[in-house]
Amino acid sequence: PASAIAAVVHYNIQEGLVKVDRTGKLVPWLAERWHTTDNLNYTFYLKKGVRFHNGRELTASDVKFVLDRAMNPETKHPHGKHYENIASIHVRDDSTVTITLKKIDASFLLTLARQGSVIYPREAAESLKSHPVGTGPFVFSEWVRGDRIILVKNRDYHVKGLPRLDRVVFRFIPDPNSALAALRAGDVNVLAFGIGPEAVPDIKKDPGFQVIQGETTNDVILAMNNSKKPFSDVRVRRAITMAVDKDEVVRGAMFGFGRPIGSNIDPLNPYFVDLAKAVPFDPARAKRLLAEAGYSGGFDAVLKVPPQYYYTVRSGEVIAGQLAKVGIRVKIEQIEWGQWLARVYKDADYDMTIIGHAEPWDIGNYANPAYYFRYDSKRFQETFRRAEATLNEKERKALYAQLQRILVEDAPVVFLFVHPRLVAAKRGVRGIWRDLPIPSVDLSEIYWAK
Repeated sequence: PASAIAAVVHYNIQEGLVKVDRTGKLVPWLAERWHTTDNLNYTFYLKKGVRFHNGRELTASDVKFVLDRAMNPETKHPHGKHYENIASIHVRDDSTVTITLKKIDASFLLTLARQGSVIYPREAAESLKSHPVGTGPFVFSEWVRGDRIILVKNRDYHVKGLPRLDRVVFRFIPDPNSALAALRAGDVNVLAFGIGPEAVPDIKKDPGFQVIQGETTNDVILAMNNSKKPFSDVRVRRAITMAVDKDEVVRGAMFGFGRPIGSNIDPLNPYFVDLAKAVPFDPARAKRLLAEAGYSGGFDAVLKVPPQYYYTVRSGEVIAGQLAKVGIRVKIEQIEWGQWLARVYKDADYDMTIIGHAEPWDIGNYANPAYYFRYDSKRFQETFRRAEATLNEKERKALYAQLQRILVEDAPVVFLFVHPRLVAAKRGVRGIWRDLPIPSVDLSEIYWAK
């Protein structure tokens, strides 16, 4: 899928001015530093001697070209909304560029670390989809569609001593059982995109392998269509939240791996407030709320799930059983990914669905009433707007805590669990990120233990 290709390209082949490191911190990258006096004009000083894979040196005009292109509605940049706040970009000299914002934006530096902000040479712009070029630790060598991507070491890399591997082959094996068999057979060394939780105990018993367990930013939710009866009634949404036993969902769908959550901020976020227990599991109270909302006999609903992600079907089965106990009769309908994107995500043609949201810092989705769960809260939107215009860390943290509490109160979706990071690798592989604060498979520091 596209997300897997993006995870391969981001940080390995292409990089931005700023990077999210393995601890989740924003660090200077292609820009060695930046400076602002008013939080509207940011001047970036580029690291000297950085070369693109085509041999040409990176300059400030490349930065301007890439961001101008991201801002231009005609290029239909997939993350165009992130760049709407840029007023202008001014190249001061080859290694200095000033970006001016229309209004203060506390997430601006994070935007520059996202995959939409990678810097590439203008002459490669048209062929990036089939042949990505950047400044990263690895150079794109070959792509056999649907099968593999081959990367080779960038001998000119701007970070001394990196990368530590000469060559990397990414193989795409959609079936988890086949992927596991390939690991056991020695055809692959690392299952970087994770393994099914049911496989963990067996791999852990094998002395030839290791399992790396960590956190991700992938919040798995049971979304409800807030614009449609009965889900437009907050009492119904709260009742559904109370009727779902998250611990049982994690046991049944994830074999106990995964952390229950209470809002759309994950534990890797510095503003995380643990609200997993804010709405206790209480089927009796759920029934009373449903009766109060006029559904004493319960109701029928269809849960659409994309089986491409195994946890959606498994979680759906557990949740359907739980909701039945409060009178909500759920029919599970499995729909393929293209259908899910067209019908559920784009047209909001659904009652309920289950999906993981992997993008970090994505609580802004709840401030968008056109987003597929159609949650429209003026209070949430206003609080979010204030949070993004607040640079004082303490005040912003308090606003983010407020956002998380509003989500608990309004129950636009049922926040289920954070999908765990579960990586299986050969025993001698070192340097793999334990946590995934940004969805990228960064290989720059990976090496074989002697």
